[in-house]
Amino acid sequence: MLARARSDALIPGSVSLPSPPRNGGCPSIDVLRAGAAGSILCAMPTPPQPVSSSFELRVQQSEQARVGLFIGVLLALAALIMLRRVTGGVVMNSPVYWWTLGLLGAGLLYESWMFFAAKRANIAGRLIGDFRWRFNAAFELGLAIGLLVILHLLSPQGPVTALSAPALLVLPLVVLLSVLRLRPAFTLWTGLLGAAAHAVLAGRTYIITDADPSTLPVLMSYAVLLALIGVAGALVAKRVRGYVEAAVREESERRRVQVLARNTLIFGLAKLAEYRDTDTGAHLERISVYCGLLAREMSRDYPFIDDDWTQTLSVASSMHDIGKVGIPDAVLCKPGRLTDEERGVIQRHPGLGHQVLAEILDRNGGDALLEMSDQIAACHHERWDGAGYPAKLAAEAIPLPARIVAVADVYDALTSARVYKAAMTHAQASKIISEGAGAQFDPSVVAAFLAASAAFDEARKTMADQPTDHQRG
Repeated sequence: MLARARSDALIPGSVSLPSPPRNGGCPSIDVLRAGAAGSILCAMPTPPQPVSSSFELRVQQSEQARVGLFIGVLLALAALIMLRRVTGGVVMNSPVYWWTLGLLGAGLLYESWMFFAAKRANIAGRLIGDFRWRFNAAFELGLAIGLLVILHLLSPQGPVTALSAPALLVLPLVVLLSVLRLRPAFTLWTGLLGAAAHAVLAGRTYIITDADPSTLPVLMSYAVLLALIGVAGALVAKRVRGYVEAAVREESERRRVQVLARNTLIFGLAKLAEYRDTDTGAHLERISVYCGLLAREMSRDYPFIDDDWTQTLSVASSMHDIGKVGIPDAVLCKPGRLTDEERGVIQRHPGLGHQVLAEILDRNGGDALLEMSDQIAACHHERWDGAGYPAKLAAEAIPLPARIVAVADVYDALTSARVYKAAMTHAQASKIISEGAGAQFDPSVVAAFLAASAAFDEARKTMADQPTDHQRG
């Protein structure tokens, strides 16, 4: 859309686009070539499929739930020990009481810290390092074995206390809870190491006591049972993990299709608005590519610019002139030179675009794409030096997406051929944009443009407009 407002965005004194001496009015429906729909879809950036990160977040949520259950187990054990003390089941000053309660207290502190760390990470949508979960698995198994060792060494009832109920249930509970980690290897190793620990305690109990030899196989059978629980738990964890992966994959694909449909609709609406102008071609497609090139180059200095932000910008950039749908045809499609009054009407389109998108946001709530589209539509004709329109914003008061689109839009205006002007070369356009740094354009965006100059030139050549009848006009 170079015919009107875009010419106002060029640098005063450097270049101007003359008003087009066009012979016709608004383009007919013939302008909507058969390939237009295909070009929209081809240019549309496809949303990523973050299956891996989404799945890992689900695993982390399961870990948080498991830690919560483990905290409940520790509280139950502490309550049981204190109850036995009150009822005389444990000698009041026995070291086993204080060692056991101290170990449970340390476990509660650590597990509570892990629970709230996981909760905060899940709310923020970020992942806790895998090392912390590995340590957590080792800590919980060590805690369970430590409780049994304390009972084995210090219990007044003798070493066999660690091998009888309720102590006998501690390790199986840890193994079963590890299924919720959705990591089969963790569950398997928890079961095998727990079985090994139980076997060592059983062997020592048999050696230091006068137990009947027939009791050894019975004591060892518990270790075998614990190992089998670990194997079965690992198989269950593997099956559940597969179900969760499939669900996440299905949800990700459904979201991808929904986002693609939304983005395509937005791009199509912007395309329809652009077709009201005679100077269209592949402008929106090129703007999308140019903005992507600039964003990727600027990501070195702006850590928040990631792939998602760049793709959102690529789609949102197509809405920069959506406000032109509110400009009368008599002005927008006027074949001759515009009067000052008509130019003022054209310059209303950023405000109109902002008004439309702001109303959508007010009705439907926040959306990253619509919010960025609103910023771009409202501010892409602002200038770094404050001499732009409609609000005369300056410097960093202008949203970054709008500052990026401003450079992409002007570059496309300069290098696109129209019936009333020839296309500038890439070198000529680059010189003008470079001279506009600090005046019309954000210097950091211009620096990114110059760094990506070769890529811009290649994209311009690849996506050059094919002349249409109305352009030959």
